[in-house]
Amino acid sequence: MVYPLTYLVIINWNGREILRKCLTTLFDNTKSKNARVVLVDNASIDGSIEMLQEDFPQVQLIKNETNMGFSIANNQGIRIALANGAIQVLLLNNDIEITDVKWLETLTAVLESDQKIGVVGCKLLYPNGKIQHAGGVIKLRGAYNRGEREQDTGRYDKVQFVDYVTGAALLIRAKVIREIGLLDEGFTPIYWEDTDWCVRARLYGYKIAYTPKPTLIHHCGIDTAKFGSSKTFIFREGAIRFFLLNFQTKDIIKRIIKFETKAAIACLIRRNPNGHLPIALRSDASTRLLLFVKAWLPSIRDLKGIIALRRQRFKLGEKLPL
Repeated sequence: MVYPLTYLVIINWNGREILRKCLTTLFDNTKSKNARVVLVDNASIDGSIEMLQEDFPQVQLIKNETNMGFSIANNQGIRIALANGAIQVLLLNNDIEITDVKWLETLTAVLESDQKIGVVGCKLLYPNGKIQHAGGVIKLRGAYNRGEREQDTGRYDKVQFVDYVTGAALLIRAKVIREIGLLDEGFTPIYWEDTDWCVRARLYGYKIAYTPKPTLIHHCGIDTAKFGSSKTFIFREGAIRFFLLNFQTKDIIKRIIKFETKAAIACLIRRNPNGHLPIALRSDASTRLLLFVKAWLPSIRDLKGIIALRRQRFKLGEKLPL
């Protein structure tokens, strides 16, 4: 089998040792001669670049002077892939450990099995063997990984169409990128950009496929832990942009009433664990409420842009896929 030209795009930010493991297992288990690796480094100061240049000179390196975040940095690598004639592009986190000698061939086979499949993702396990991701589901409350923290008992061992797959290991056709565009850089520094990309692909009529094979190891959280206490805030900020972009108007209203209002109230008062009275005013209510408002501010400031993007998406069909 002649494998299509595939560009693997990896982002790194001060992840020297986990990146070393990723690239070592990647090159040990990637047999295709048509695989190219582009690594975008987000201003690492831990010796990542020196290690890369010494141990993996075959990797094409882009060095950013500042941390550009996930979507912007990935888009840098994707542009290189498209400019060099890539047939497919694979986003790969630097904390993924490749454990299958046919991993790329298997992903490619699933992608090529149906021309309407635009994106493919696979089963990811935590190092302890529990499931981290087995395809994703989008609900009014938000998005979640199927099977997360469950034992891998075979429940998710069928190829299935899902709402989204994670950008930790995501294979996409180059022609799909040219149709739907690059990752939305409004999701910066991280979170939700991959989910939004999958929704956009579905809007253009493509299917999102999950496959249990290959099964890879995801040392999840190593990079995001660097955001410290702001991690939850960043996640919430992205979630707001996501549902404003992709939910039906009636569902946006439902979500605000059902979940956002509840979250705002929870900033002010604390209920007993059993949900019964009495309730008490939080001592840090003002701080919590300020963070709640701050999470909304980027989307409020960019409301015209969000509305414009929604109009573009609605023009493609009678309604968005959510």
